[in-house]
Amino acid sequence: MTKFLSSSILLRFFLFLRSHKKLTGFVIILAGLTVFRLVNGEAHFGPQPPGGQAETVYVQLGQAYFGNMRELGLYYGTLTAPNRFSVSPKVGGEIKRIYVDIGDRLTNGQLVATLEDEEYVLARDRAKLNVSLAEAQVNEAEANLRFAQSDMARQAALTKKNIVTRSEFETAENRLRQSEARLAVAVSQLDAANNQLADAALRLSYTRLSAVWPQEESAKDDEYRYVGSRQVDEGQLITANTAIMELVALDPLLVVVDVIEKDYPKIVPGLEATIRTEAYPGQDFSGRVVRVAPVLSADTRQARVELEVANSELQLKPGMFAEVVFVFNERVDVWSVDHDVPFRRTEGYVIFVADPKTNKVKQIPVELGLVENGRVELLGVPAIGGPVVTLGQHLLKDGQSYKTPGERDAPAGSSI
Repeated sequence: MTKFLSSSILLRFFLFLRSHKKLTGFVIILAGLTVFRLVNGEAHFGPQPPGGQAETVYVQLGQAYFGNMRELGLYYGTLTAPNRFSVSPKVGGEIKRIYVDIGDRLTNGQLVATLEDEEYVLARDRAKLNVSLAEAQVNEAEANLRFAQSDMARQAALTKKNIVTRSEFETAENRLRQSEARLAVAVSQLDAANNQLADAALRLSYTRLSAVWPQEESAKDDEYRYVGSRQVDEGQLITANTAIMELVALDPLLVVVDVIEKDYPKIVPGLEATIRTEAYPGQDFSGRVVRVAPVLSADTRQARVELEVANSELQLKPGMFAEVVFVFNERVDVWSVDHDVPFRRTEGYVIFVADPKTNKVKQIPVELGLVENGRVELLGVPAIGGPVVTLGQHLLKDGQSYKTPGERDAPAGSSI
């Protein structure tokens, strides 16, 4: 009869195992305990034993924890440089010299490269000669104008005395008007020559490439930039607007994460977060939310959140993988257990606290709170005065006797 009963129970466990794969570990342990108890004649089936006492159940015990609990949000992203730009020449030519390389620190306005400038120097020199010629023409026109003005004044005086004819006066007047016109033309030519010189000087300046960025007064993060990459070498021929290197700011950095809809209302600008990286295991960095997207993606139901990460020691680098930990809520001095300890029954969740002196359990109704690191908070419970049942809860009821797998019943007639 015992063998038939053992086979029947084992068959039930195997069928249960096939239909509930997620509970495989639990079923295997429970099946082993049942076989052990059958072999030793400890299991009771059917009516309760005399005296109305419930059968003894084998369970596994663990501890409850007392301390602080936090509600965390864990996200992953990549560190990026919020201020980055490329250095590009406005004119084409051959790279003559590069003064910086990857990793170098630059100040605002620092020279980073030069292009071959021979043709631009010649154009500037020609423009200077044209300016000199135009200035000479202006000087000549001014001298002619002064002579024409003097002659006109003399002719006017002689005309009043009837010494010269009206025709001679008009001739002097025409020479004055012509001198004024020639001076105006000379001045215009000088202006054009100066413009050409300025244009030639400007194009020549384009052959000197400097790292220049807008800088706010007293802005620490605008003091320096670093060469993040270099795309060209000396002697290479490039066209206008070809990027030769990329400059980045390293303090602070930026990390972007996509936040799910459930956590979105909890994240606001100014919320602090802990940043962790694979490069520095065990070291935490400080982050702060600076921007939250006002919309969620219709495809992913996620929103873009940007955090600023302090990096005064320049340990972090753009492109590093980052783990972002938000603390949404924190409770102080609360009880918690492993997440699989609370057992749900019709009336709600319960836990069983073991009394090692009487080898009986006490059922305590609980409500679940925060979850952190595999543990769940127990709301509204008194001090838990003993170990808790972590395996076998579904077989228990209040006041029931228990044993652990390492315990055995004493032989009949012996004293304990």
